[in-house]
Amino acid sequence: MAQEQAAKLKKKQWYHIVAPKQFDEVVIGETLVGEPSAMLGKTLSHSLMNLANDVKRQNINIHFKIVGVDGNRGITRIVGYEIVHSSVKRFVRRNSEKMDLSFTCETADNFHLRIKPLVITRADVKGSVAAKMRNMIVQMLVKTVRKMNYDDVMKDLISHKLQSDMRATFSKIYPLKVCEIRYAGIEEHKHGPAQPSAEMPKQREAEAGSAEVKEEKAEAMEEIKEAQSQKI
Repeated sequence: MAQEQAAKLKKKQWYHIVAPKQFDEVVIGETLVGEPSAMLGKTLSHSLMNLANDVKRQNINIHFKIVGVDGNRGITRIVGYEIVHSSVKRFVRRNSEKMDLSFTCETADNFHLRIKPLVITRADVKGSVAAKMRNMIVQMLVKTVRKMNYDDVMKDLISHKLQSDMRATFSKIYPLKVCEIRYAGIEEHKHGPAQPSAEMPKQREAEAGSAEVKEEKAEAMEEIKEAQSQKI
């Protein structure tokens, strides 16, 4: 029995796992398998600080999945972006409104994503205004993601373009302290299209251009501006 186990171990080899072309296919790990095809489906995470050679990105992890084999290398795809939990906790301070959302949406190439934005205002926002602002944040992201391919969504997340666009939009409505995507990743759906969570607004992005939704957005902006002027 021991000889059979030793024989099996001898057959296994170490194979490199490489990042996608976006990160110049650098080696991000190794795995011990009997044959290259056994690597398929394995997952691993890597700090964006090392991938981008930027110490300021040390609080972000990129999740990868091996989706192909090239010779003795496992080829990966990005399947998630996540801010480490300890950094999220440091964002929160007193006398501010934390908008911690979670919802699903779909990309132009039919990837279902779970997205978790984190928006923190510089002061308290009353309940009705905060609720409408949450809906506007979700609607904006759903609309933006639906126009993009999955790889482009991840590229904009990693470059922080998507977060910067969010901040530019909503800082005009109410002063923000934090505007981030704390998590975004592929979510498997066995049947049918992506379904909204309890926090997802009932109107889909396809309705965003209707007069009714435009009117609701205008009302929300007026209420937020009114609340801000009262604080001043």
